Amino acid sequence: MTVERRSPLHGLRRLFRGVAPDVVGLLVTQGKISAAATSAFLEWSKGGGDSQVLRTLEHDADDARRALLTALRGALATPIDQEDVYILSERCDRVVNAVRDIALEAEALAWKPDQHAAGMAEHLHAGMTALVEGFARLRRDFDQAGTAADQVRAEARTVVRLYRDAIAELYRSDDLQAALVGRELYRPYARAADLLEAVADRLWYVVLADV
Repeated sequence: MTVERRSPLHGLRRLFRGVAPDVVGLLVTQGKISAAATSAFLEWSKGGGDSQVLRTLEHDADDARRALLTALRGALATPIDQEDVYILSERCDRVVNAVRDIALEAEALAWKPDQHAAGMAEHLHAGMTALVEGFARLRRDFDQAGTAADQVRAEARTVVRLYRDAIAELYRSDDLQAALVGRELYRPYARAADLLEAVADRLWYVVLADV
């Protein structure tokens, strides 16, 4: 992994941690709403959820992100680099948008999620939950934040493995149309996992940069 060169202000920001706005707290708040969204997505993927709940939570996550960006804009100094906070927030937002879009596209195609979808959604939610824990650890324990990032990556990679298993089963089916539609709806689960892993990668970068 290549570590980017830090701004000369990076060390100064760390000196002002005691007076900085609670951007980590705001990031955790966005993360908790994002976890609520992946939980709602899991329920939808099990066949018992409502996509409208996902829409509402996606808007709530956007509001939380705006509050965080407002705090960043007015901050003289922050506990971790402002660019890192921005990127963590932005990448987390992409995951929420991705799971919302899966539900909306599935409804447009009249596709009902199955056990494969439910399994992938379960690990997406577990990954997002671990990510929130990682965000919270940025307040006091960067080593544990790295451990949480590793868990997120493991969950994301499990989603990709389950995606491959689901695709393999589809192509053993005699129903070609169902296989084609299923492939189009399974694939975004794997993309959502890639987006989740991208947040974990940046979280690890923050951990390494604080050394």
